[in-house]
Amino acid sequence: MTKLYEKAADSLFSLPPILIGFFAIFGYLIFESQALISGLLPAEMGDLSREVAAGFLAVAIHLMILLTATNSKLVSHAFTIFYAFCSYGITALFFDAFEFADKSNRAIFSAHLFSVLIASINYLVVYLLVGKYYEVKDNRSAVEKLQDANELLSQKEETIRLLNETLTNKERQLTSFQQEVTKSNETVTKLNEALQRMKQELTEAKEAATNCYQELTDTNEEKQGLEQELLQAQGILQDQQEKIFRAYEKLYCPHCESTFANVNAHNVHKRTCKAI
Repeated sequence: MTKLYEKAADSLFSLPPILIGFFAIFGYLIFESQALISGLLPAEMGDLSREVAAGFLAVAIHLMILLTATNSKLVSHAFTIFYAFCSYGITALFFDAFEFADKSNRAIFSAHLFSVLIASINYLVVYLLVGKYYEVKDNRSAVEKLQDANELLSQKEETIRLLNETLTNKERQLTSFQQEVTKSNETVTKLNEALQRMKQELTEAKEAATNCYQELTDTNEEKQGLEQELLQAQGILQDQQEKIFRAYEKLYCPHCESTFANVNAHNVHKRTCKAI
């Protein structure tokens, strides 16, 4: 029941009730104007022609009043006020509000009151219809804009999702690259350490080669010294051998191949040697 009341209350703020009131007052004003206009048309016209012409003219008049009121932004607002007074005058004429003879004050007041009320309702219902129409149009536009915004938001969310997936993939690739770079750095570090060790070993080898070269140089110098000493010793030995040989020649007889203990014995033998 509460929902029924709420629906009934919501319907009062919607466009259909305003349209019902608008068409009711619009139809009444057409019949009212037709009744007045038909009495003003020439008597030479037939009854049917006069009624049809009055009907078309009434529709044209009130349709123009309606178009002027609904498009008041395009024309001066004074026209709508003027048409409101005209609507009051038409209704007052229809109710014979200006015939004061044989009428009570109450009837005259009622005629003018309803004339003002109908003119006011005609004026207000048009502006209420226009306002509600723009409100519905704005709401529809707002809903469309909201739908467009939701679609755009969905597209942006999809784009963000794709960007997040791309970012996740890039982060994974970056992590993989970082791991590879770490491994490469470790390999480079190991290679640098091995290179340092090789440099150190090369330096030590150079130092050892330098020491060996120095030792070889010292050895060559010692060899040269020993060779000189050997040459000196050989010279001394040769001298000794020559001395010994010369001494041996003095104690040796080549004819009989006899050897003597001293030179004197050798000299005596040379005089007495039978092999000569």
